[in-house]
Amino acid sequence: MALLVVLLTVILAAGCGQSNVVATVNGEGITRQQLDEMVSDMKRYYKSQGLNLDESKDSEMLKSLDSMTLEQLITQTILVQEAKKMGIKVTKEDVEKEISKYKESMTEEKFKEYLQKNGLSGERLKEMVEKDLLIYGLQKKMLEDFKPATEDQAKEYYEKNKKEFVTRESYQVRHILALTDGKEGDKAKLDLEARTKALSIIEQLKQGKDFAEMAKEKSEDPGTAAQGGLYTFSPGDAVPEFEAAAKGLKPGQMTMEPVKTTYGYHIIKMDKYTPEKQKSFDEIKESLITKLTDEAKQQKAEKFLEEAKKNAQIVNKLEKPEDKKTP
Repeated sequence: MALLVVLLTVILAAGCGQSNVVATVNGEGITRQQLDEMVSDMKRYYKSQGLNLDESKDSEMLKSLDSMTLEQLITQTILVQEAKKMGIKVTKEDVEKEISKYKESMTEEKFKEYLQKNGLSGERLKEMVEKDLLIYGLQKKMLEDFKPATEDQAKEYYEKNKKEFVTRESYQVRHILALTDGKEGDKAKLDLEARTKALSIIEQLKQGKDFAEMAKEKSEDPGTAAQGGLYTFSPGDAVPEFEAAAKGLKPGQMTMEPVKTTYGYHIIKMDKYTPEKQKSFDEIKESLITKLTDEAKQQKAEKFLEEAKKNAQIVNKLEKPEDKKTP
């Protein structure tokens, strides 16, 4: 089990005294400090994904984050308690071994930098890893008598859900775009310039210029130009004018007139057409057995957690955003 998963999920240690407790699970307290630490971790993660939460502008979202994070801490506490009930134990050596696996991928200095960047002390990391190993042990214990899906079950599912296993009809084309959309200036002039550019490119292609190279050099479509204008789509994916023009081409053919869409003028060349195809059971058998097995494991885990929560004495003292009454 990779320690990276531990660091991303940010599992925290519980039981830091009863002062400023925001929730209890079977009498075990979760403190405001623990909640604040995990919320800070979540905010750091969101920031790394380009979402920087502002205290003044995003106060409601931050309150929701508090509530959501506390629910995660409550769930984690329940699972750790259940693991201990089942006699699952984690030693200091187990924790050190797990941390060592992660440290193998970097120098000691880089490891310390990583901890500092993520607001983790050495002790807190050990507590996180211990919690994660307990929950991992609970998962293994819970699934030790689990039987994977059978071929017969997969076959039955396949026969009842054949539409799930159809490869959609698709068109692989290359195209060059003379852009008008989003450009500032006189619309008629921009339209004329784009059409003139497209006609000029068509003439060069007629003279033997390579389509992919011309797309890289001339196309103004940022999504496909670097790939030589390569674009694969199924019916309904592209704008109607583009789709209609592409459908009228045979492999190797290109449009001899610019195709106007809301984006501008396109030159389209058909590379390959793939008709709709029903996949056979043999083609998808192994992946379907894996899918059904994973879904059954997930259902068993969810049922276990639901039952554990139902039987737990949970006191959530944090005001939820939806509970706040508006004046």
